[in-house]
Amino acid sequence: MTAGDDRSAAPSFESEHELVLLKPPGISCELPGDADRHSWRARLEAERGERLWLCHRLDRIARGLVLIARNAQSAAFHAEAMRRRRITKVYLVRVDGVLATRHLGTHRAYLRRRGRRAELVRSGGDPARLDVLATAPAPDRAGQGHVVLRLGTGRFHQIRVMLAALGHPLAGDEAYGGSPPTDSDTPWLESAVLGFEPFGPSVRHARTLVRVRSGSDGTRSGPDLDPGIEATLANISEGSFETAATDAEDQREASGGSGEPASTQ
Repeated sequence: MTAGDDRSAAPSFESEHELVLLKPPGISCELPGDADRHSWRARLEAERGERLWLCHRLDRIARGLVLIARNAQSAAFHAEAMRRRRITKVYLVRVDGVLATRHLGTHRAYLRRRGRRAELVRSGGDPARLDVLATAPAPDRAGQGHVVLRLGTGRFHQIRVMLAALGHPLAGDEAYGGSPPTDSDTPWLESAVLGFEPFGPSVRHARTLVRVRSGSDGTRSGPDLDPGIEATLANISEGSFETAATDAEDQREASGGSGEPASTQ
């Protein structure tokens, strides 16, 4: 489904309690009021004829996997899992320049939302964390690179503002200092791998890993990728689910979080 198309792609995962669907870029996941039913969730509900709960949200410019609950019990279960950081979210992004390998690893910051933008602050903001898993030049984009990262928190525009602070904003993301977008160079911000525990007594504690794929051959769609980036995405395994807080700061965040979904990109 595109912003001008009411048809959605086939689910990447489906059970009686939840779905994983691919959100297209250029459409808001949800809108306040939404009396005209223009949001992605509203279109999905109209198409599928059922009420749906988004377990997390992607920014308007983002694309990729979204976990969706099909009943209130499943929504509550996944909200708690999100609060406890038991849902793994891995993203593929394209940035201006090539992020140096010294930036591999965990990054922490404090973010504050101001209207429709987020900013880094020294104090008084919300703690944010992400892990840079891989970085490499973009084979088909001179002067640009791809980054694979995993979100540890879900703050508003977190990926966009934290990468911009490292000197590598998303290509085409002028709001955060990126190069001007063109028809062939819109921002690439993709929810590429999603890991979660399905709801329901028959599957409880059975971990599920969903990846962006295209067609029956199991290959992924999207830009040309460096072999190292492809290998990182392909080799993410159930071990990546071990996202529970491990230090005192993370445990305070996990116990004090609201569990509300956020537009993290």
